[in-house]
Amino acid sequence: MSTDIKKINSLSSLEKQIRRLKADAKRMEVQMDDNFSYLQENYLSLALNSVLPEKTTYKGIPATIISLFLEHERFRNTVIKLAEQLIDKASDGIDFIAEKLSKKKD
Repeated sequence: MSTDIKKINSLSSLEKQIRRLKADAKRMEVQMDDNFSYLQENYLSLALNSVLPEKTTYKGIPATIISLFLEHERFRNTVIKLAEQLIDKASDGIDFIAEKLSKKKD
């Protein structure tokens, strides 16, 4: 990505600069989409690595088992589905309580 701004002396140089900036913006958009996709696919392991920065520091059978489970795609997907269901149930409960409270006020 070029950050140097060239002096604009004519309409053609302005149009050239606009095309360059649009191309830079498109490239950054693609890069952000790639980064977001990576984050979605790997957020569980990224979160674990932020809590347990180095797997090698935590040696032993329990750490190895946890690492194997978290590295297994099907297990991660199941945990994600379970978390989504729990969040849905919690949201339903909060909605129910909010409805009850609003009816009491009326």
